[in-house]
Amino acid sequence: MRILVATDFSPRSQRAVRRAGILAGQSGGGVILMHVVEGAGAREVARDVCEAQRMTVELVTVVPELFRVECRALVVAGALPDAVLDAATAREADLIVVGAPLRGTARDPGRMVRNLIRSAPCPVLVVNRPAAGPYARVMLPVDLTDASARALRSAASLGLADDAHVTVVHAFEVLGKPKLSGFGVPHEQIDGYVEGWRSSFAEEVEAFLGAEDLAGRDWVRRVEEGRADEVIANLAARTCSELLVMGTHARTGIRRALLGSVTEAVLSVGGADVLVVPPPRSGADSRLDRPGRPSAVRAERPALRVVSV
Repeated sequence: MRILVATDFSPRSQRAVRRAGILAGQSGGGVILMHVVEGAGAREVARDVCEAQRMTVELVTVVPELFRVECRALVVAGALPDAVLDAATAREADLIVVGAPLRGTARDPGRMVRNLIRSAPCPVLVVNRPAAGPYARVMLPVDLTDASARALRSAASLGLADDAHVTVVHAFEVLGKPKLSGFGVPHEQIDGYVEGWRSSFAEEVEAFLGAEDLAGRDWVRRVEEGRADEVIANLAARTCSELLVMGTHARTGIRRALLGSVTEAVLSVGGADVLVVPPPRSGADSRLDRPGRPSAVRAERPALRVVSV
C-alpha cells in the first residue's frame, strides 16, 4: 500500500505521520512524507524548501512508527490542496493521510481538507486521535448505496477491519412518525410501527452485506432510529469507535461543492478518525468500483394499523 501523508510539522500532523507509519507497518507498504511550501517570493520559497527538506528527513529519523517502514521525503513548492492531489495522482497513492484541522483559527484549514477530499483520487484518512496502535474499534455507517459499498470494500482492501471490532450501523427515520401522536395513535402502536421499520431495514442491511460478500464477517449490526449524523456521532461515542469509514456520493455542478450533509457533520464533530472514500473519477478504472454489484433486496415497509376499541 502506498500512503501519502501530508505534514506541516504541527502536533496535529504529527498524529497523521504516526498513523501512516502504523498502517504501512501493518500492510508492508511504504510512506511518502510530504510537505508543501507556499509563498510568493522565489528566494524565500527556495530557502523554505531547503529548511523543510531538512525537517522532513529529521522527522523520518525520530518517529518510531517509521523506523521499519520504507519512507521517502517529498518537499515541493505549490499551493494546497492541489500539490497534494498532484503528488497522490502521480505516485498512484492508495491512501492520503492528513491531520484533522484545528477549529476556530483565522485561516480555515478545514476548507482545504474538504477540498482535498472532494477531488482526491483515493481514500482520505483524516486523523483526529493520537496514534497508539492499530485501530481496535471501527464503525462502518451504511446508507445502502454504492457509496457505502465502496466504503466497505475500501475498509476491507486497506486491511482496516481485519483485526478490529467492527460495527455496521444504518440510521433510519420513520415516515410520518412525528404526526402520529397528534392523531391520537397510542404509543404502543407507534413503537410497534417503528420496530417494524427497524426489522425491515435490518433485512436490507444483511442483504446489502451479502451482495458485497461480507455477510459472513463477524461484524456487529446496528439499525438505529434517528438522523444519520446524530446516530453516528452518538453511537461512535458510546462504542468508543476509533475510526469511522464513510463513502461520498458522485456529484456534478454546484452539488459537487458539497461532501454531503452527513459526512460534513461527522467531520466537524471530531473525536474519531474518519476515512472518507470518494467516488471513482469519471472514466477511471477503479479497483473499488464494481458497476455490476447486485442490488440488496428491499424489504417491504410495514404499514401502521390503528385498532379502535
